[in-house]
Formats: sequence, structure tokens, C-alpha cells
Amino acid sequence: MGADVMTEKIVSLPDYFHDGYVLVADDAANMRRTLKNMLHQIGIYNVEAVEDGNAALRKLKDDGESCRFALLDWNMPAMPGIYVTREIRADSVMRDIPILMITAEANKAQIAQAGEVGVSGYIIKPFVTKILQEKILGVIRAREKPPEYTSLLKAGEVIARRGQYETALLVYNHALKRRNTARVMVQMGELHELIGDDENALLMYDGAAKSNPSYLRAYVKAAEMHVKKGNHEEALASLQKAHEISPASPDRLMMTGKILLKKGEDDKAIQQFDQALKIAPEKAENVAEELLTQGRPEIAEGMLRRALEKDPDDVDALNRLGISLRRQEKWREAVAVYEKALLIDSANEALYFNMAKAYAEGGDLNAALKHYERVLQINPEMGQAIKEIEGINALLRTDYAYGSNRGNSN
Repeated sequence: MGADVMTEKIVSLPDYFHDGYVLVADDAANMRRTLKNMLHQIGIYNVEAVEDGNAALRKLKDDGESCRFALLDWNMPAMPGIYVTREIRADSVMRDIPILMITAEANKAQIAQAGEVGVSGYIIKPFVTKILQEKILGVIRAREKPPEYTSLLKAGEVIARRGQYETALLVYNHALKRRNTARVMVQMGELHELIGDDENALLMYDGAAKSNPSYLRAYVKAAEMHVKKGNHEEALASLQKAHEISPASPDRLMMTGKILLKKGEDDKAIQQFDQALKIAPEKAENVAEELLTQGRPEIAEGMLRRALEKDPDDVDALNRLGISLRRQEKWREAVAVYEKALLIDSANEALYFNMAKAYAEGGDLNAALKHYERVLQINPEMGQAIKEIEGINALLRTDYAYGSNRGNSN
């Protein structure tokens, strides 16, 4: 017999992508169409195309587990592909998605930056379908033969999910000896957190940041740890580092805003929330909820009114606006807001319930009773409404006995 011949594994792209999609992010509509056509020509039909980096991240947060590959344009406005890559690599669900960066040029600095943040490969415009196919196949084949430290990390993750943390830590230590990278250190830090060893977790996150100052996840995890321990200044410092690496993250802007609120720096907090809402307007209700939780209903009111200028029919935003008004004892204004919301959604039990609360807070118990009863017509089993009705009836009976007229507001 002759010598053994090593053959490269044949990869069928239609089979590889049959249960997932390829994400295409490019701000040029004609380029999105071209890429979709090219992918169709090589047997990849499940393609999700979006117009910018923020839209790419929204898609991945909604359905990141089904994404098998990402094609990102380097020079997108608002959030370039390199920033999107940093966000993907910093997310525990999305971090292993293969990324092919599309660029008009690739100088040494760009190539180094791409490798540093975890880009799987790059392709220079203009290119033909065959080149795109070869690039995708090259990335997939490289994933079929990962470095030893990557295999050890995967094994450690599986062991950790079984709850065998000490064994997983040994595996991660082996991975660290094979390759001392920021990714290994961060995963070791996460494991220390699971064990309850916050001190060593933080040491690992700090070590990861020193090992690779561009590794976003190291700063994000350090910030989360500092928030958990109530170290506001340290958390803000870590978030600032993260912001310098990838400035367009609404989640981190919101986290910064929350910390500033706790410190009593309302003006700075509002600036952070406003920046977050420029990137992700749909987070207005989350911001308002946080402001209400922190006892800042007047700021929540302003945020919600600005959000409603863009979408006047957002029932959830109207509901929260009513709550923020009630917290400021503006019950009549709250009632008016709930009435407007009910014109949009006339069978919303939460709106009727909160409207009843507003009337009760304003002293109009008869109107409150009427709206609580409307809640029970929609949902007869809503225990809170039943309890409120019982309480109001008890008050009205007492008033009747003593000749009071508390049932109606002035």
C-alpha cells in the first residue's frame, strides 16, 4: 500500500446552512441585493439582510442562535462592522458566530485590528461569487479544525453546564497554558463568578483587559461585577473603556445611566439615556421603568413624551406615562392619558386598572369602582381588582354610615 493521503473535508454549503441563516449587514441597498444573489448562486437561500450595524445587532439579539455566518461591511455609518464584531464577540450567545468582514481596502493596520477583535476572515471589494464562496468555505474549514485551546474552552463550557465547576476550571487552566488569551481569562472569570469567587473573577477580567486592551467583553464583565458589588466609580471606569472600544451600545449607555442615577447625577444620566434612545428608540419604556423604579417620575415623563412624539399610538408607553403622572400626583392628567390609550386598545385590562387607581388616588371612589368592575368584565379572575373593589366598598359603607361624601372628587 502507498502512503496515506490526507484529503480535505468536502463542505456542502446548502447542507451547512440548511438549519440557519446568513446575516448580511451593509448600508448600500445594491450591495445587499448583490450579496443575496451571490449567496443564492452558491446554494445559500436563508439570508437576512439589514441596513446597518444596529439593525444587525437587533436581529442577532432576537435570533442569534440561528445565525450560522455573518457578512459585515467595515465602513457602515453609525456602527461600523468592526464595532458590530466587538459586540458579537462580547456576547455569550453570539460570540462564536463566524464573521467575514467586507472592506474596500485591507492595509496592515486593518488586518491587525480585524484579527484582534476576532474577525474570522475578510474579503476585499470588488469580488466575484467564486471568491466569496472560497472565503466562506475557508472560514468554515478553519472552524472544523480549531486550535487546541478553543477545543478545551468548548469542553470546559460543557462540563460547567453540568455543574462540575472545579473540573471545568482545571480544563480552562489547561487552555490558558496552551494560549494565554483574553477570551480564556474572561471565561475563567465567568466560571469563578458561578463558583461565587468574585475576587478571582475580577482578577481574571482585569487580566484579560491588560492582555488585550481591545477585548470588549473584559470591560463589560468587570463593569457588571462592580455594579453587583456596588462599586459605582469602578463600574463607570470599566464602562468608559468599553465605550471607547465600541461607543454605540444602547445597553451599556443605559447601564451607565442607571449608575449615574444611583449617584444622584441626574443630568448626566439623562444624557446617557438620550444617547441610548437615539440608537434604540424602542428602549424608551425600559428607560422609563428604570426611572420610575429609582423614584424619578418627572424624568420618566419627559422621556416618554419624547418617545410618544415618534409613536403616538404606543399603548405601553402611554400606560407608563400615566404611571409617571400618578407618581407626581397628576391624577387628572393620568386619566386623560389612559383615556387616549383606551381609544387604541379598548380591551386592555391594565389600562382600566391603572385608570381606576388614578381615580382612587384623586378621591373619586365611584369612578374608581366603575373602572375596577370593567377590569373584571375583561378578566374575572384578576385578584388585585377584586381586592381593590372590596376595599372601596368598605370605605363607601363607612362614609355612608358617617354621612361623608368621599365617593366623588371635587
